[in-house]
Amino acid sequence: MRIARKVVWYDTPEETLVDLKTFLAHLMVYGPPADVDAVRRHVPMEEFRKVLEDAPAGVFTAEAWIRWHKRFGLEVPPLPRRRFPDGSLGPDPGTFLGR
Repeated sequence: MRIARKVVWYDTPEETLVDLKTFLAHLMVYGPPADVDAVRRHVPMEEFRKVLEDAPAGVFTAEAWIRWHKRFGLEVPPLPRRRFPDGSLGPDPGTFLGR
């Protein structure tokens, strides 16, 4: 609960922990190594890897994206982008309206 409260500010810890993928994605970006290690005692590393395979757009920083892919020995693809209902893609990650 303590770690969930720290890494996801917009939901209660109870709501955060219902969605493991969202919790882990935020932990992978905002969690200090000690918190990642604490969660790893309860969550298999394969779950962390699954987050990278279907990562939510707009959560990962470029630094965290690269760090986690390297940790698993994976090639680093582009950061996930938001897809709008009409199928178009949002701006490149890290940019605002193409700037």
